[in-house]
Amino acid sequence: MTTTCVVHSYRGGTGKSTTTANLSVLLAALGKRVATIDMDITSPGLHVIYNVSTQNMKFTLNDYIYSRCAFEDMVLDLTGHLKLPRGAVYFLGSSMRPEEIVKVIREGYNEGFFNHVSQKLSEEYDVDYVIFDTHPGLNEDTLLAIMASDISLLLMRMDKQDITGTYITSQILKKFGRVSYVILNMVPPNLAESPDLPSEVSRIIDATVIGVLPFYEEVLSHRSRGVFCLFHPQHPYSSQMLKVAKKVVQLTAIEATPDLTNANN
Repeated sequence: MTTTCVVHSYRGGTGKSTTTANLSVLLAALGKRVATIDMDITSPGLHVIYNVSTQNMKFTLNDYIYSRCAFEDMVLDLTGHLKLPRGAVYFLGSSMRPEEIVKVIREGYNEGFFNHVSQKLSEEYDVDYVIFDTHPGLNEDTLLAIMASDISLLLMRMDKQDITGTYITSQILKKFGRVSYVILNMVPPNLAESPDLPSEVSRIIDATVIGVLPFYEEVLSHRSRGVFCLFHPQHPYSSQMLKVAKKVVQLTAIEATPDLTNANN
C-alpha cells in the first residue's frame, strides 16, 4: 500500500526541501521505497540537494503535464546515485526554465493530476511513500496536492508569524478533513532542550508536533551540497531526522490500519 504525504509550510525558508530529501533517504534506510516530487514550481531546488544536474533531468513534470514524454521518462531512480544500501528513492523534478514556470503558474494542475501520479508510482514502481515537496502558502495547486495525500507534514520555525500561520493552516486542513502533523525546524538550542516544547506548541497550534529539529550551522551551510544525513550519519540532526522518519512510518501504519474496535458489536 502506498502512502502519499505532503511536506508543506505556511511560508518559505522553513527547510521543506532539506527535510524532504533527508526524510526520503532515512525512510529508504528503514527499507522503504520512496518517490519525491518537487512541486515548488516557482523555485524548484530539490534536485540540487540530491546533486542531480539539470542536464540529467531530461524530462520533468512539466513535460509530462503537456504530454511531451511518457511517465517513466521523467522518473529518476536515485538509489544508485545516492549509494543507498537499502530501500529506493525516486525523484520527479520540475523545470527550471522560466517559460515553463510561468506556464504552470498560469494554467495550474489538473484536479486529478496528483492522484494520477501517486497511482502510477504505486503501480509501476511499487513505492511505499510518495512525498510532495510543495510551494509554501495555501494556493490552489498546494490544496490539490494536500487533498490527494494521506497526511501533511507542516514545517514550522519558532517565531510568532510562523506559529500563527501554521495554526491557521492546520485549521484549514481540518476543515477539509485532512490529517496534519508538525515538525519544528531550526529551533534555537535553548528552546530545543526543553522536553515540554512539543506538547506546549501542540497545544498552541492545535496540531501534534512529531519532531523537534534544532538549528545547526552545519546543516545550513551544507544544504546545497548533498543530502546531509548521508554525509553526516552520526550528527545529532541525522539522529533527530531518523526519529521523525520512524514516527512517519508509525503514524502512516496507524492511518492505514482499520479500527476494528466495534467490528463484532
